[in-house]
Amino acid sequence: MTRPPRSIPFLAVLLAGVVAIPAVDAGIDSVSTTEVVETSGPVLGDLTATSVRIACRRAEPGVVVIGLADSSGTPVRRCLLACPAETDGAGILEIVDLEPATRYLYTVDGASNDSWWFETRPVPDARCRIVFGSCADEKAGSSTVWRRIEADDPSALVLLGDTPYIDTTDLVRQRSRYRDFAGVPAFADLVAHVPLYSTWDDHDFGRNDTDGNLAGKENSRRAVMEHRPNPSFGEAGEGIYTSFRQGPVEVFLLDARWFARTEGESDDPTLLGRRQWAWLERSLAASTAPFRILACGMVFNGSVRPFKTDCWGAYPKEYDRLVELIGRVGDAGVVLVSGDVHWSRVIRHDTGDRLDHDLMEFVTSPIHEKLIAAANPPHPGLVFSVGEINSFLVVDAAVEGGTASMSLRIRNASGEDLHTTRVERSPADP
Repeated sequence: MTRPPRSIPFLAVLLAGVVAIPAVDAGIDSVSTTEVVETSGPVLGDLTATSVRIACRRAEPGVVVIGLADSSGTPVRRCLLACPAETDGAGILEIVDLEPATRYLYTVDGASNDSWWFETRPVPDARCRIVFGSCADEKAGSSTVWRRIEADDPSALVLLGDTPYIDTTDLVRQRSRYRDFAGVPAFADLVAHVPLYSTWDDHDFGRNDTDGNLAGKENSRRAVMEHRPNPSFGEAGEGIYTSFRQGPVEVFLLDARWFARTEGESDDPTLLGRRQWAWLERSLAASTAPFRILACGMVFNGSVRPFKTDCWGAYPKEYDRLVELIGRVGDAGVVLVSGDVHWSRVIRHDTGDRLDHDLMEFVTSPIHEKLIAAANPPHPGLVFSVGEINSFLVVDAAVEGGTASMSLRIRNASGEDLHTTRVERSPADP
């Protein structure tokens, strides 16, 4: 099979009016010009029962032709994706009115590849396998993780930041680092058919241990919107927080960088910002998922290496607001997932007096090979801790016989489960 060279993915520019054409049209996947232009991607984005986002980039601004076919290879759609110069030639196509629980194949400018397919979510949607990870690079070790995740057959991949490492807000550098990261073959093959969702942490935001006062953060937001096809990117041009649901799990991807220390008093600086707090309250209250995962790159506790100031423990009043919010609009199905610290841990938060149960946090890091031994300090609620390179978190959830169950496994690239926590909920649970 021919494969267009890979190096970049996309942006939130949608070309409206996806057109279905008769299957007898033999030219459905052909490009309407003899010009051959290098494209990179594709990257699969938000995937539902009836829609999908597919992202690509053109080396020269123009239009990419994406052909859609059924599982037998019979063409069903011919879609045009605008990739303008102002987005560095990147674009995201949203295809709607698809059939649930259906496998589709797709082509890019007439080229095909064994990895270029997707399967829409079923109705009802009863199960999922969502993988979370953080701290990855373009080296071979990270690729062993992408291949292991591929073999584990996930329904979604969630990146929690430092994916990639950028450490500047310069737009040219931001874009080039996303292109380099997406061009790794094992990663490119994986995200061509596994939907990718992500938030950022400090290094992809622009600088180590930084906050929302970082100059040039608008460039970082622009680049992540070009290269990560999330369902949405914050609100009113600020932040990149978003959410999605698969099976009995709704994932809320928090942005712990954009607003940090930009509002509030010196003794009570914000972390999430007023707008994001309002969004989180509305979204949690509206969620009907048995399990709700609140995820961000920054750990939700204060047990970190010495002098580290970017953690929820450095924002104690914001942490209290989070617990209070969960008590008002959340329930026992809320779980915390974080990354960043180059050590994997499971921590029980002492919230029994406020929530009638203890919150559980799962820290997953790193996908690459760098460990930080100082990131394993004592914590009174420490359940499990391991310094394991090339590791990630797998969340399996299902609804069977009226009971929703979820397991969370810290796993390594060799396929070994290092720790597993299981949770069950019935419809009668609060």
